[in-house]
Amino acid sequence: MQFPSNRAGRARKARFVLVTAAAVAVGGLAGCGGGDESAALIRATVGVQSITQQGQCEDVNIKVTPVQILPGAPKLSNDKEFVTPVKLTKGADGVSCTGSSSTIPMAPGKWKFTANMPSEIATCERDITAPGGTVAFKDGETTCS
Repeated sequence: MQFPSNRAGRARKARFVLVTAAAVAVGGLAGCGGGDESAALIRATVGVQSITQQGQCEDVNIKVTPVQILPGAPKLSNDKEFVTPVKLTKGADGVSCTGSSSTIPMAPGKWKFTANMPSEIATCERDITAPGGTVAFKDGETTCS
């Protein structure tokens, strides 16, 4: 038979251990990287205008490279290099090719966009800080608008 004071002491110690472990776990999660989960995710729209190559539209891959990422990005945003494919479709004139695509969620900051267009490589840097930004490439030009 145990004395009531020993049982109460062990119960108090067990509660202290559980509360301490919970506080450490919550503190550890708070220290994880990333910003606010409720913040709006930023996606850029990439547009491409080109012409047919031997009667066909060739899809274009846009390489997106971080230049300078700002602090406090939403947790689900990307801060690494990635590729956004843009599927091109032939226009009614039978010569023009156009298409657009949204990027994956991006961390706010300065990003470099590179498109390997049929005529030459086009590149530009853009500050991506709010949803709805557009980056447009046109074949024959070495930068974007």
